Amino acid sequence: MKIKADIPVFNQSSEAIGGIYIAKLSVEDVDYHEDKRGVHRDDFFIFFVITSGSVMMQCDTVNIEIESPSVLLMKPFQIHAVQQVSAGSSGYFISIAPFLIPNLCSEIFQNLKISEQVKKIEEVLQEDLMANIALLNSVFTKNQLYNTQIINGLFNALVYQFSNLFQSSEIHTPERKNQSSLITTNFKKLIAKNNFLESPSFFAKELNISTTHLNDCVSLTTGKSVTYWLQNAMLLEAQRLLYYTENEVKEIAYHLGFKDHSYFSRLFKKISNETPLGFRNKFRE
Repeated sequence: MKIKADIPVFNQSSEAIGGIYIAKLSVEDVDYHEDKRGVHRDDFFIFFVITSGSVMMQCDTVNIEIESPSVLLMKPFQIHAVQQVSAGSSGYFISIAPFLIPNLCSEIFQNLKISEQVKKIEEVLQEDLMANIALLNSVFTKNQLYNTQIINGLFNALVYQFSNLFQSSEIHTPERKNQSSLITTNFKKLIAKNNFLESPSFFAKELNISTTHLNDCVSLTTGKSVTYWLQNAMLLEAQRLLYYTENEVKEIAYHLGFKDHSYFSRLFKKISNETPLGFRNKFRE
């Protein structure tokens, strides 16, 4: 399958509740023809849970076969496309806004190699995992009091179940990576360890490369610039604080290292197209 030069980026469905979306899938629901959705990126995490049949996915330049029962994790902005779906295939599609993924889980997911992004669900884990997914799906389709809070609570349990599932990949198997991918991986690890308000040149110096080379590698691998990823790291942490705490915007800005809270608010709106309070109110509806 040829990758088009201009790869589209899709946002999360407007039907998401508090940054969480789940849908049951069957082979009839999957649109994998090139002349339709085709190769693309998404700006959110995806968990494909395959409960029957098998699916062939393209992830970056690698073809991955997912045989039931398995979970495939797709990271934000990874290039991917469904290539083939076997008859009778079914499962769940779960999309998650990145700010909802706890740092511990995000580190596990982001450090996975492509070959480690699909995991067979062991029999000992199947009953609890599938019960939680089915319950999340059931609650998602209802309109009840505290629905957002219930969905968020169920997801919090589920994301740690997924983390346990993928944790075994910490014992890495050798996999060849090109220089751009390696530099991008190391850059993202540094973001987690250093203040995201540092300049791109700071990270380039840490990696012993030029700022231009760093930006070229990151752009080639992710389709986004170094500045984007630094701002994205700031945005995710700000969104978590807005969502999970009652702190005022001014307090959150200072906590993140901004000396001018009004500049923080302007930057937040520039990146996300909404104000900090607008974000808080939207995800708490």
